[in-house]
Formats: sequence, C-alpha cells, structure tokens
Amino acid sequence: MDITVTITTVNRADQLAAGLQALAGQDFPQADFEVIVADNGSTDHTKEVCDKFSSQFENFTFIYDARPGQLVGWHRALEIAQGEITCFIDDDVCPDTSWLAGIHEAYQNPEVGLVPGPIKLEFESEPPDWLRHLTLGEPGAQTLPAFGLLDCGSEIREIPGNFVWGTNFSVRKSCLEEVHGFHPCAMPGRLLKFHGDGEIHVGRSVEALGHEVLYHPKASVVHNLASNRVTLDSIKSKFTTTGYTRSFQTLRQMGGPYELPGEEEFRQMALRYFRDPEQAPGELLQIIEDGLIEGIATHLQSFAEDAAFRDWVLHDNYLDLDKCYVHPELLKDSSPTDESDWRSGH
Repeated sequence: MDITVTITTVNRADQLAAGLQALAGQDFPQADFEVIVADNGSTDHTKEVCDKFSSQFENFTFIYDARPGQLVGWHRALEIAQGEITCFIDDDVCPDTSWLAGIHEAYQNPEVGLVPGPIKLEFESEPPDWLRHLTLGEPGAQTLPAFGLLDCGSEIREIPGNFVWGTNFSVRKSCLEEVHGFHPCAMPGRLLKFHGDGEIHVGRSVEALGHEVLYHPKASVVHNLASNRVTLDSIKSKFTTTGYTRSFQTLRQMGGPYELPGEEEFRQMALRYFRDPEQAPGELLQIIEDGLIEGIATHLQSFAEDAAFRDWVLHDNYLDLDKCYVHPELLKDSSPTDESDWRSGH
C-alpha cells in the first residue's frame, strides 16, 4: 500500500458523498491506496453513505469515535494506516482526478516530507465583495488564509511548511509519527477553547527536521464552501478560533502564561490579514480584531484558571488519545449535532 487517504467527518453526509465520488475517479491504481473515513459522531446518514461507497474502493475502512475534535479521527486513522504516505482532507473537499498521481510523483524524492497542492474554492452562492480584501497576492502566488485558498502556481516548487493546510494535507507517515502527530483542531462550538494549531504544527515541525515541502500543481483539490460559512458572523467566529490557535502556540513556546497583547498590538495583528491594510474596511477590520481579542483573552483566562486545561495545552504527545482526553469537559456527553463553530457562523 502506497497511500492512505483519511477523511474526518461529522454530519456532512452529502458533502462526504461528493468527496468519495471524486476519490473513486482518481487517475491512480486503486490497489495502491486505501480510504479511511473517520466519523466523529455523526447522527445523519453518514454510515449509509460509507456503506454505499465501500464497494467502489478496493481498500475502504470506516471508523467511529464520537470524542470531540478532528484530532480523534486523524489519530485513530493513523493507528491503522497502511500507506507510507498519509493524506488528510476535509469532508467538504473534492480532489481533482490527478490528486493522488501528483502526490505519488512528488514523494519519489526521498527528501520530501510534505506535499501540498492547489486548494481552489467553490462557493455555494456569490461570494461577498469584502472577501477580496482578505485575498493576499495575485494568481500564481495567492492565498486566502481564512478559507484555505492556496495557489502557488503551475510549477513544482518548494514552499514553507506552514502553507500545508488540512484541506489538502499529505505527509510521510514516519515524519508524522516523529513529530508526535497532530495538535488539536476543529472542535465543536462549546469546546472551541480546546482548539490548537492542528496541522500547522506538523508542517513546521517536519520542515524543521530538514525535510522538503514540495508543492505539486497536480495534487489539487476543490474546497466547497456553504453560504453560511461566508458571512460576517462566520468571520468573527473564525478569528476567535484563530485567537485560540495563536494563544495555544504562544503558551507552548513559552511554557506558561504571557501578557495579553495591548489594543494597538491587536490592531496590527488584524491588519496582517488584509491585502491592503490602508484600505481595510472598518467594519470588517473591527470584526476580525474583536474575534482575535475574544479568542486570545478567553484562552489565557482558561489557562490561568483551569489546571486540566493547562495540561491539555502543554501535552507533549497527542498520539495517545486516551492519555490526552482526560479533561472533564472533553469527557461529557456532547451533542454531535452541535455545529456552532466558525463554519456555521455562530
């Protein structure tokens, strides 16, 4: 087995079906890859979709674990992954037919540890005009970090490890294990403070080990964005989550508390997300700044007041889920229908 493809999902059966259909149409031998769907607690018809598609693949596995957070599906799948190369995509992503062929080609170089590819965006409805202010660069060298757009051109090239995003993420299994797997990511709304830096940790850490990060234009995917993800409410929630991520990273780097940034520091932090900071729309800038303030302040307060939360943030290895999933809030019965994270705008 050359490649393992993992899709983590919760209550997005129809989007998952579209992604599985795209995987079934790959220009790559089915005998050389496996598909693992890691269900994070769905109550819709996700299992029925997987039962239907299992016959379309030579190697297909369904696993279910309702513990909250994308980390669970990632690491449960990693435990059983047979591929030397492990790929992770979201349940609202459709890979192009050349995706696996491009990934396989890039890893023929033994120095390569990570392979990203283009991430194109497909909007359910006409995107709002303010989105252009958050789109950085020009076609061929363009990103939209808030929604995962990645366009590094039509040539194979090395790029920084922090541009390998979970929407289109592949890494050598040995490298992923060497950096102790992923950090927490994609928590349900009531548990958003447990969000961390997910795959960004892996990208930076694998690159720091000396491995190449090789962008391959054939390894491309389409990220399908529902209308409720492209609203000002969702942007506020997205940047609150970004605040949790930034605080998580800072606390781990410092090994303990840090001083809450001041008003001007928050303003400069928010301006970095704009194409032309001097032209940043006032309302949008304030929404992003408010989100960052809320996320960082809440995260710092939780870290100061909750010893079990401190242990979660500073945990040295998240691969052993049983050892890191011990916080009382993570062990409570959660509602799998709770989709009130930034993606739903609540």
